[in-house]
Amino acid sequence: MQDTRIQAKTQGLSVWAGKLKCADCKRAMNKKSSTNKSGKSYEYYICSTYRKKSNQLCTKHTIKIEQLEKAVMQAINLHISVLINVERLFEELDNCSFQREKEQTSPNIIITKQNEIAKIANFKKALYEDWKNEDITREEYLEYKQKYEADIERLKQNIKSLLKEEQKSQNEIKNEWVETFRKQKKIEKLSRDIMMELIECIYVHENGEITIRFKFENEFSTIIEKKKKWNKQNPCH
Repeated sequence: MQDTRIQAKTQGLSVWAGKLKCADCKRAMNKKSSTNKSGKSYEYYICSTYRKKSNQLCTKHTIKIEQLEKAVMQAINLHISVLINVERLFEELDNCSFQREKEQTSPNIIITKQNEIAKIANFKKALYEDWKNEDITREEYLEYKQKYEADIERLKQNIKSLLKEEQKSQNEIKNEWVETFRKQKKIEKLSRDIMMELIECIYVHENGEITIRFKFENEFSTIIEKKKKWNKQNPCH
């Protein structure tokens, strides 16, 4: 089998330009073309370190473009299908959020704080009666009244923050990265735009396997884990 350099460059960048790296030396992969014994030509990628520097520094890490395209499309479509399933879970959670609104913060922190407010309000009411009955002085009444009001306001702000945080958590699925994946639906053909939007980098291993680093990968994993935990703690009945 004889290797030959790819001829004239095509207009615009390749689908894979800047995205393929050797999994070991982390250098770019070079595109090549070859012809097998039967005369059939094909294109493939090879480690640039191995090809341009030395076979002592790295190994070939070759992969045919046909195999690469198939593997990447399968991975992208799997990523999208997982996202769709997660969105369905979110919709189910939203449907039961009203009846379980006070249980969304484990273990019922909001309810506890609401009970504390009611308790302090009763203290405040009793305080006024103690003053009217002259059981405490006016100065004592004003001092305790100020403290109770400050405690109630603090608890109200705590509840407000908790509800805001819960709402933020519910809305995280609407972030830009989700919209980017969702609009792709099902990928049937790779393009430069799709690669730029969805994929950070693809590492090619010596055995021909690949590891794909998706953009927003950390955000995706974090949201899934948070929602799984929430769903486990708050089943909808």
